[in-house]
Amino acid sequence: MKKIRLSIAQKLITALGALMLLSYSLLVFFYLNNLYDTSLQKGELLAQKQSIQYIDEFTTSINKSLSSLTTVRDSLLQMRTDAVQNRPYAVHMLEGIVRNNPDLIGVYTVWEPDAFDQKDGQHRMGSSYDDATGRFIPYIMRTNVGLKAIPTANYNKEGEGDFYQAVKKSKKFTLIDPYPYDLNGKEIIVTSFILPLLDENSQFLGIVGGDVSLQTVQEKIRKIRPLNGHASIITSNNYYLANGAYPDLVMKPYEMWQGGGSISDYKMSFSTIQYTPDRYAKGQMLRMLIPIQIQDFTWHFEMAIPKGNMLTQFYSSLWSSILLAVFTLVLMSLLALLLLKKIVLENIKKVIQVTSAVAIGNERLKLDIRTNDEFETMANHFNRMVDFRKEAEHLIQHQATHDMVTGFPNRYGYARYMETRTDGSGQVALLYIDLDRFKIINETLDYTMGDLLLKQVGDRIVEVTGHSGQVFRFGGDEFVVLLDEICYLGEATAIAARILSVIAEPIKMRGRLFYLTASIGMSVQQEWTAETGDRLVKESDIALYVAKKQRNTYKLYSPMMNDVPTKELILENSMFEALENNQFMLHYQPKLEIETGRIYGVEALLRWKHPEFGMVSPLEFIPIAEKTGFIILLGEWVLRTACRQVKLWEQMGLDSILVSVNMSMMQFQQKDIVASIKSIIAEAGVRPEQIELELTESIFMENPEHTLQILHELQELGLKLSLDDFGTGYSSLSYLQNIPIHYLKLDKSFIRGIVTDIRKQMIFKSLIVIAHNLNMMVVTEGVETAEELQIIKEHNCDLMQGYLFSPPVTPERFVELFRSVKASGE
Repeated sequence: MKKIRLSIAQKLITALGALMLLSYSLLVFFYLNNLYDTSLQKGELLAQKQSIQYIDEFTTSINKSLSSLTTVRDSLLQMRTDAVQNRPYAVHMLEGIVRNNPDLIGVYTVWEPDAFDQKDGQHRMGSSYDDATGRFIPYIMRTNVGLKAIPTANYNKEGEGDFYQAVKKSKKFTLIDPYPYDLNGKEIIVTSFILPLLDENSQFLGIVGGDVSLQTVQEKIRKIRPLNGHASIITSNNYYLANGAYPDLVMKPYEMWQGGGSISDYKMSFSTIQYTPDRYAKGQMLRMLIPIQIQDFTWHFEMAIPKGNMLTQFYSSLWSSILLAVFTLVLMSLLALLLLKKIVLENIKKVIQVTSAVAIGNERLKLDIRTNDEFETMANHFNRMVDFRKEAEHLIQHQATHDMVTGFPNRYGYARYMETRTDGSGQVALLYIDLDRFKIINETLDYTMGDLLLKQVGDRIVEVTGHSGQVFRFGGDEFVVLLDEICYLGEATAIAARILSVIAEPIKMRGRLFYLTASIGMSVQQEWTAETGDRLVKESDIALYVAKKQRNTYKLYSPMMNDVPTKELILENSMFEALENNQFMLHYQPKLEIETGRIYGVEALLRWKHPEFGMVSPLEFIPIAEKTGFIILLGEWVLRTACRQVKLWEQMGLDSILVSVNMSMMQFQQKDIVASIKSIIAEAGVRPEQIELELTESIFMENPEHTLQILHELQELGLKLSLDDFGTGYSSLSYLQNIPIHYLKLDKSFIRGIVTDIRKQMIFKSLIVIAHNLNMMVVTEGVETAEELQIIKEHNCDLMQGYLFSPPVTPERFVELFRSVKASGE
């Protein structure tokens, strides 16, 4: 299909026409929407007006009839009280009610035997309104030839005489639902208003009642047809008294529409205008329900109007609006076409000429339009755009290939650089650098401070790299150093070591000191190919993954590292099973008191004997446990197992032994950590002072105040607390003066090389003096030679731990070792 090509003028005309059509459509929409609402409101108001008008007329008629019946009731009772009973006069009063109330077709009274004049028996069949008992039972009815008096019939029959028996039983005003009544051989539908006759003692004497023909009510209801709707009257027992559209429903139960709920709910919401479906017509119906109160009884007047009948004006306006919109669109389009041809096309030709020239590189040609309107403004902007295009292109290129925080080339910049690189003569190395725990700084402080720290770290990396390589920032806290040409591998590892060293130096910013470390993955390639750039990144990323397990170190990629993620996944998925199947075990490394040579305590060290990998190093599975949260469950198991082992050794006759258990930062973040530790110790039946918790300084990084509170609570329990691996990570002497620590455990990096390094000896000695002044005992770990032991002994170190005395051993082997040392000391 051939693509339709429109000129600018045609597009502008089309756009303008569409805009005008849209604008006009919106105006029409709001107008029609308002008209729609107005039409509905008019229909609702009309329905309300006619409903209220009819209800007022109906209520007035009912009240007039009831008032007349009340007057007759009071007169009859007064005649009885005054003993001047006059039956003809009573009949005359009933006739007057029928005569003066055209809505009543008949009025009647029925008295209990001897209740009217105590002489009812004398009047048996004496007139048309006496029966065989002599009761006074006249019924005055309206006929075509005038009023007629007949006796009230069937007042004692069950069902037919409910109009009498129900009132006799309740002694209250009663409104009888529509029922058929045989009047002179003709069945008519009536409803009755009945008042009881009661003496001063509330004894039942009889009734006075009036009948209303439903034919009369139905004729009035049928005349109420606003907008071709119809009205109904519903009795208190939910029957149709009248229905203007469907007279066959009279005397039948009210039928609720689909989804309308119950009639009781409908009556409760009588004040709400509703739009509902209808059983006998399509579309929605407006329904309005208004109560009619007749003493203690409530009838309801319902108005129903088809919603479509209320919108005739709306539909008429809708078609008129559509025709007007089409006419307006055509007229405006013609006018716009004339204007655009005269005003726009000439300037468009100039634009085409200049833009074509610029497209082929002729940037000296300027767009000369002097119309003092938007075209001139556009021409000026276009000319400036041409002037700044080269500068903008350069800026965009720079932003696309460089990091906004540090100004270093980004990952895309690295890819572009590698695409343009030519083959070199030496080896190529890539150092993938990732800052350790930098997320904590971002979450604790803010990202602005984090960006400033990243810039300083980047500057330090550049200082180390110098002219021997190029620095990139791949995003987040990741930096990449590309060493284009190195003569030997040691050159790359030396740069990696110096980078780790300068990053670890404290950074002072805004009055605070920040301690950072990093992990580095390295890859070295001997030859350059098109895939070398991607291979360097992929391999160094794998090596970084391995380095992150230890942190503050660098690792060179080797093919064996490709299996590390697979192994880690297997370990992660089998941890719960390992705990259930007793694959985890504890080994114990003694702590030796240097002055006496006795075993002072032991450190519980976790081991995992995996069915596939054999003995798995804690350096492999502890980070996985911390990452997955399994460390919490595993830590509880270690503490519980160590406590039980202490109790077992005590039962074997070993002296009181202090057992050290390592605690992770994640365990310390638990709200109930103190209660949990207390419960485990009590369960094992050991004394708190037999347990030492070894903590690292990392627990103070996220919530120092909370951590300090927990430490004081643990100290109050009687537990011993030790600061482990002091001298690594975020070590700060300021911690020592604030935290309740019993033991300061120096990292093995302090002892490494101490025999020949005088400065290390001085630092070591200073730390021991500080710890002793703070009432702490000092433990040196990693002691492997007699020379190292001699030096730490000379500097008054309290305890030592290391392979010189014993590696971690099984519980059974420790018992043998303990007894052996004790025997030699004795």
